[in-house]
Amino acid sequence: MNRLVACFAVFVLAAQVSGTKFKDCGSTTGQVKAVEVTDCPDSEDTCILKRGSTKGITIKFASKTGSKSVKTVIHGVIEALGNLNLPFPLPRSKSDGCKSGLACPLKNGENYVYNNSLDVKSFYPPFGVTVRWELKGDDNSDIVCIEIPCQIE
Repeated sequence: MNRLVACFAVFVLAAQVSGTKFKDCGSTTGQVKAVEVTDCPDSEDTCILKRGSTKGITIKFASKTGSKSVKTVIHGVIEALGNLNLPFPLPRSKSDGCKSGLACPLKNGENYVYNNSLDVKSFYPPFGVTVRWELKGDDNSDIVCIEIPCQIE
């Protein structure tokens, strides 16, 4: 009976932990625990970004350092154009990670949940892009750097 309960608990936990597929692209002073993008389940290899919509993102991570500030930087990496990096501009209110769910200053060894959103402009052309989302600390190092394969439609 105890084994059945334990197996059920592991199954429920695994179902709750699933999120969006991502690749860590150089988180140096943080450790990414989970990433969730609105309507982009782990079962899909590519996240669909509908033009004219907004996609929410949640990043759960542990900080390996202290930082008074956190800056959000987002780029679209376009492989078809030789890995060209195009910035996704954010309004000032969204570029400050301390205003996106993070309790700043960050402390070494603490866990955090970052929430933000990306406006997918209606004038973006339809193409495949890897979205690189970075959270940068005081010294401009990447606390978090993740890449999510996407398709703009």
